[in-house]
Amino acid sequence: MRIKKSTVIKIAVLCLIAALVIWYFENFKLTNLIIEGSSHYTSEEIEAMLIKSDVDRYTHVFYLKYSVFSSPDPIPFVEKMDFEIVDKNTIHVQVYDKIITGCVEHMGRYMHFDREGIVVESAAAPDAGVPVITGIPFTKVVLGQKLEIEDDVFFEKIQELTLQLQKNGINCQRIDFDIRRNVKLYIGDSEALLRGDKVHDYQISALKKVLDASGGVAYVYDLRNYTPETGEITGKKINNVE
Repeated sequence: MRIKKSTVIKIAVLCLIAALVIWYFENFKLTNLIIEGSSHYTSEEIEAMLIKSDVDRYTHVFYLKYSVFSSPDPIPFVEKMDFEIVDKNTIHVQVYDKIITGCVEHMGRYMHFDREGIVVESAAAPDAGVPVITGIPFTKVVLGQKLEIEDDVFFEKIQELTLQLQKNGINCQRIDFDIRRNVKLYIGDSEALLRGDKVHDYQISALKKVLDASGGVAYVYDLRNYTPETGEITGKKINNVE
């Protein structure tokens, strides 16, 4: 029985493809994920979130999956990830943390939200460096959804404040809004009053200077009328009686 030449070629091609597939799966196993950048998760936790099947344990499959065809599922505290092939068995994953701008207390828990107002975590206590926000009228708090409040301008104000506070190295534990949207900052034992219409970077810079010069003494600082031209900051000493 004679076998057609075309059949022989097809069989040879199939054998070659099979050999290449076997060679690939033997030599391009993803054995090393270098994960950097996350301050909230360990490398092992991030890896567990990314490797979801045995197929994901091959370098180019993993890379194409997350860099070309899709993105990782949303992860609390993670803004995005970048992927880079280092060698045939190694991929570098750069994690970029979300900026958590504040948290609100709800039913005994502290609901942390990002700069877009998305609630990303429920915790028994505020995370370090995250201010508790009070005085904003929210109507609904659901993990993974946007915090429902009467006016989204609060999110802009909170983001503006927290970025300026972080920039100046001020650790603010609480940000309180009154009915006119004026702001009171609670910084250690001291307090600072700001107007609600606009918070300028020079006001926070001036606050940093007076805090540094206070020698640890608690004051209420009034910066509502402060401008670089007037230089008007009033301070009233707080008498803490134990």
